Amino acid sequence: MFSQSVAHLYSHLTKPILDIALISFTLISYASRRGSIKNVVVPSLLAISVVGTTAGLLKSISPKFGHMVAEEAKRKGYLRYLHSRVITNSEEIAFYGGHEAEYNQLNKAYGDLKDQTTLIFRKRILYIMVEQFLMKYVWSGTGMVMIALPILSAEYATPNRSRLLADEPDGGVSERTRGFATAKNLLYSSADAVERLMTSYKEVTELAGYTSRVHEMFKVFEDVKNSIYCRTLVNGSQDGSDRGERFDTSRIEGKVMQSINDAIVFVNVPIVTPNGDVVVKNMSIEIKPGMHILITGPNGCGKSSFFRILGGLWPVYRGTVERPRTHRMYYIPQRPYMTLGTLRDQVRFNLLKVSLKVIYPDTVEQMRRKGGTDSDLLRILKIVHLSYIVDREGGWNATNDWMDVLSGGEKQRIGLARRDFRPLYALLDECTSAVSIDVEGNIYQTIKDSGITLLTVTHRPSLWKFHTHLLQFDGEGSYRLSLLNDSTIGERLSLSDEKRHIEEKLSEVQQMKERLIELCQILGEDADAIALDTEDSNES
Repeated sequence: MFSQSVAHLYSHLTKPILDIALISFTLISYASRRGSIKNVVVPSLLAISVVGTTAGLLKSISPKFGHMVAEEAKRKGYLRYLHSRVITNSEEIAFYGGHEAEYNQLNKAYGDLKDQTTLIFRKRILYIMVEQFLMKYVWSGTGMVMIALPILSAEYATPNRSRLLADEPDGGVSERTRGFATAKNLLYSSADAVERLMTSYKEVTELAGYTSRVHEMFKVFEDVKNSIYCRTLVNGSQDGSDRGERFDTSRIEGKVMQSINDAIVFVNVPIVTPNGDVVVKNMSIEIKPGMHILITGPNGCGKSSFFRILGGLWPVYRGTVERPRTHRMYYIPQRPYMTLGTLRDQVRFNLLKVSLKVIYPDTVEQMRRKGGTDSDLLRILKIVHLSYIVDREGGWNATNDWMDVLSGGEKQRIGLARRDFRPLYALLDECTSAVSIDVEGNIYQTIKDSGITLLTVTHRPSLWKFHTHLLQFDGEGSYRLSLLNDSTIGERLSLSDEKRHIEEKLSEVQQMKERLIELCQILGEDADAIALDTEDSNES
C-alpha cells in the first residue's frame, strides 16, 4: 500500500502543478498581448483569495486521515496475524477444542477493522461533500467573475486595441468572443488542476499514515538486528516419510465408533499422512483404561500420527476405530498453544467434583458462571510449579505475547495446567521435554493418582516407571506392544546406558584424530601416512 500510494501520489501532484504553472503563464501572456495586463491583478488576487480560503476551510474540517489510515493498517495486520496463528497452530487448537475462543478473537478483530473502515468512510463522505461544493460551484462562479470583471469595468482593452477591433467587419465581436472562450477554457483547466491538487491532500495524509507503519517496520528490523527483540520461531516437523508406498487418500472407507467400555480399539487401521504416505501399514491394538502406554520410535514413525487419528484430525482410510467420547481424552502437545490475552486466559482446569474449564478455550465470563475463581487457578499452577509467574508477570490480568514471554518449560507446564482433571485418557506428546526431571515426575504422579490413563510419547527414561506397556514403532511400517515391568525397564535402562556410552566414544573419535595429527606434526612424522594406516587397519 505504501508503494502504491507513493506512485499514485507522484502522478497526481506533478501534473496539476505543471498545469497551473503553464496555464498561469499562458493567461498572463494572452492578456499582455491584448494590452490588458493591468486587468490581470484584480482577477488574480480574487483567485488567490478564493483558493486560499478554500484550502484553509478544508484543512480546518479535515479529519486526521493519516492517523485513521495508520490505525486501519494496524488492525488489518493484526487480523492477518490472528489468521496466521490459527494456521500455524491448527492441530493444537483442534485438540484443545479452542475453535470457539479463536473464532471470537477473529470476529472481534474483524469487527474492530470494520468499525475503523466505516469511520474512515463516514468522515470522508462529509469532507468530500464540502470539498466538491467549493471546487465545483464556488470556483466555477469565481472563474466567471474573473472573466466578467474587465467587461463590467469596460476596460477589457486599450484605446489603440479598441480602434483596431472597430475596424473589423463585425466590429470585433468574433475576436472578443474567441478571447472570452479561450480565457474561460484556460480558467476551467486551471481550476481543475487546483482541484486535483487540493484533492491530493487526503492522499498525502493517508501516505503519512502508511509511512508511519513502514517506519515502525524498519524500526523492528533494526531492533532485531541489534538483538533488542528476538522472536523465537518454531518450525513444525512433518510426520511421516516416503517409504515407497502410497495410499489413495480419495477413498475413506474406515469407520469411527464410540467405544462401549471406554477402550481404544484399532482394527486393521493404516496410519496414512494427508499426502498419502503410509506410516504404519496395518494397526490392530486395544488399549483399556489403566493401561499406561509408553510410545517410542524414530522420528516420522507414526507416534504423533497415532494421536491425530485418535483425536479425529486425520481420517480413518480403512478398518475400524473405537474410541471414547472426545471430552474423555485430552491431548497435550510438545509445543503448547498460547492464546492471545491475559495470563488468566492461558490456564484451563477441571475440579475433581465441579466441572470447570478455566480459561482456554473458555472465556472469563464462562469461568465465572461455572464458579471458578482465581484461587482455583493458583492451586492448579502450584501443582505444575508455576505459581510464581502470577507475581512475576504482574497479576492475572497481565496481557502479553505469551509465546515469547514464557520459556519452553513454562509453556509446557501451562499446557499441563490446562488439562482436565478427570479425563479418561491423557495423550502426552513430548509435553515435558523442557521441564526438569523432578517437576516432571511430580506432575506425572499427580496425573496418575487422579485415575487418568497415560499415553505418552517421550524419550526420557525417567518416565518409564509411570507406564505399564510399551508401544514401539520401528519406522518401517510395523509396531509392537509389550508389557513394561521392572525387569523390562531395567533391561531398557541398561541398553540406554550402553547407547549413551557408545555415542560418547564416537564423539571422541574426531578429537582423537585431530590430536594424533597434532602429535605427528610435533614429532616431525608424516601425519597423512599414519592416518592412512589407521584407515587401512579399520577396514581390515
